[in-house]
Amino acid sequence: MNGNEAGEHPDEDDMLRDQMNSGIAFIRAGKARLKLALPRYRDKIPSTHRLAFQSLCKVYEVTALTRDELRKEIPCREDLLAEYEGLCRRIEADAVAMLDGEKSDRWS
Repeated sequence: MNGNEAGEHPDEDDMLRDQMNSGIAFIRAGKARLKLALPRYRDKIPSTHRLAFQSLCKVYEVTALTRDELRKEIPCREDLLAEYEGLCRRIEADAVAMLDGEKSDRWS
């Protein structure tokens, strides 16, 4: 089911597709969100132009938008929300590692 019927939640694929099609400048929005989440790196984030970091910012924005939508749902899909909360924390950790100059096979 896709959540189009009254009282049903959209499925995860529909939520992600809606976020990707929203027209938001994802990289810029993701950088702004990371500046809020990682205040210690606030000055470094805008000047980081590596393609891997740009991609991470885009993914972070889509993930955070989906998490925010899940937070609004009644009743809450707690397992899915917890998954997206964890994804956001892992992306933030990857951002810190990138900003600190660390290397990883996932994003080098």
